[in-house]
Amino acid sequence: MKTPNIPEKAGSTDTSAAPRRFKWLKLLLFLGAIGLVSVAIFLASRTATTKRLQKVTSETIPADVQVVFPQKPPASVELQLPGHTYSYYEAPICAQTSGYLKKWYYDIGAKVKAGDILGEIDTPEVDQELSQAEATLATGKAKLTLAATNFDEAKRLWQTNVDSKRDFETMQADYLAQQSTVNADTYAVQRLQALENFKFLRAPFDGIVTSRSTDIGDYVSGSGQKLFIVDQENPLRVYVCVPENFAKQVQVGTKADLSLDEFPGRLFPATVVTTANAVNPTNRTELVELQVPNPSFALWPGAYTEVHFRLKSAGNTLFIPANALLFRREGPAVGVVQSDGNVKICQVHIGEDLGTQLEIINGLSPTDQIIVNPSDSLSTGMKVHVVEPGTPSVAEVMDRLLPEAMQLKVTNCRSSNVDR
Repeated sequence: MKTPNIPEKAGSTDTSAAPRRFKWLKLLLFLGAIGLVSVAIFLASRTATTKRLQKVTSETIPADVQVVFPQKPPASVELQLPGHTYSYYEAPICAQTSGYLKKWYYDIGAKVKAGDILGEIDTPEVDQELSQAEATLATGKAKLTLAATNFDEAKRLWQTNVDSKRDFETMQADYLAQQSTVNADTYAVQRLQALENFKFLRAPFDGIVTSRSTDIGDYVSGSGQKLFIVDQENPLRVYVCVPENFAKQVQVGTKADLSLDEFPGRLFPATVVTTANAVNPTNRTELVELQVPNPSFALWPGAYTEVHFRLKSAGNTLFIPANALLFRREGPAVGVVQSDGNVKICQVHIGEDLGTQLEIINGLSPTDQIIVNPSDSLSTGMKVHVVEPGTPSVAEVMDRLLPEAMQLKVTNCRSSNVDR
């Protein structure tokens, strides 16, 4: 008897395929985890190896340093400070009467003498007021003359008992009143005459016109409008801020030299004429004024200049470059190379800071080898190698030879591949 084929139900799947796929997935995840762990171990070991190599290299190869010897101070030291030049006098020429500028006679850069007319203001109102005041004064003088005549006549008649005392006193009062009127009119004329004189703008001293802020036809107010500026530039004033630790050495009469970028190699002698005798608490400096002769007017006001002072040195101190200083918690220090090549950190006491040089009061001897441009990691006992300026360091040599060695290695590899 033949068994009938029973058809499978639609949608039925093989139950053994799902467990096989899950096993492969676990295997892939396991292999991936092993790979990540291997990469992490490799990177960690490589970093540790690099650090060990760096440590061994730093311990076996001394750092290259350059050294200098402390210098004994000369008889005098130079103190260089920034300064600014100013005109000896600077006078703004202002209008003291109102009107319109009629004409100007000198422009900027013109040299003028004391009393020269720089400009003229047209003042028609003041002119009319002055003419009216002069006419009033003339009338008052005529009345005063008449009052004086009447007063003399009344006095004579009163003394001869012709007129009464009352008539005499009336004439006397009229004479005094006319006299007061004439005095008042005289003062009015003088005031207007002064305003009339103010229409001429004059130079107060010999100098140079450095500014003109008006032109012909401009309305000029008499409230102090600035029209010109005249500077006296011979001599010039120079102001400089001297640090507090040098203030006692810079006194009235101290000589100095000025240098400017526009005059390379040229020095201008100057002399200290006054000092503030007080220290500015903001920047701990003293303001000092110098004067420099300027007969040729080569120097200009407002210029930047370097002021060079020659000051006496203490004589028992040493000087080192400023770039040799180390800043440590204990205070300023320097690195000294000993005879065995080891470094010793020495604390120093700084006297004067001259900008590029430092005065060392104690802590060093003239035979000490001072490290210049020391690294922050410099410490006592570190092994160093002293090199001459311009000599390449070991690191620089390695940086230059490494690319050549790599190129040679690549070339050898290519040659071996070709032979194969």
